[in-house]
Order: sequence, then structure tokens, then C-alpha cells
Amino acid sequence: MKPDSENSPNLPLPVRRCLTKEQAAEYLGIGVTLLLQAGPRPIKIGRRSVWDVIDLDAWLDEYKGRGRAGKEGASKWPVKPESTGGTTLATGGLNLYYQTASEYAKALGLKTEKKRRPSSAS
Repeated sequence: MKPDSENSPNLPLPVRRCLTKEQAAEYLGIGVTLLLQAGPRPIKIGRRSVWDVIDLDAWLDEYKGRGRAGKEGASKWPVKPESTGGTTLATGGLNLYYQTASEYAKALGLKTEKKRRPSSAS
């Protein structure tokens, strides 16, 4: 007969694998409401809902890896310098001048000169 350790993972299984919502919330150290709103989905067995301890562990590991949006641990979107020519372009606004916009206007036969501001003579 083969030893049972060959078929099982390195870590021992918990005494009770499926937990009620109260037990699952206590296991994670959070409230039941937060578990139901943000936690992993339960497993339906008949009319009962139970939470698998392995699913709870996996969800918590994934949740920790996410970080808090806009808080510590959150990183900004990476900018590839080769895609922007080494500079980050401004966005929005009609007063900005872009070389491609003037080239497009020239191709359409539109005026491309910048408007001159009237000088303030006192």
C-alpha cells in the first residue's frame, strides 16, 4: 500500500475544509458582510452555502497581490519611452500644438498659421 503523503500536497489539510459564512469570516478575520460583498463565492451544496478553506486562502493571496487602488502598493501604468519618443505627450485641450495636426491640416488645405495675439500697448 502506498503512503498517503505521495498523493497529498506538502501542507496538511485543515480539520474542517468547508465553513459556514460566519466561520469563513472569522477565519479571514473580517465581518460577514464584507465576506459576502468582497470575498470569494460560496459553494452551493443543496440549499446550503459553504466556503472552501482552500478557496479562502487563494482569494486572500490574490487580494494581497492587488494592493489598494490609489493607495500604497499601487503602481501607475508603465510608460514605454520608445512608444512616446522619450517624452510624455500632453492630453486634452485645443490650444496645444501637435506636428501631426498641422501636417493633417496642410494636407486638407487648411490654414496652419498660429493666430497672433494683439500686443498690449500702453
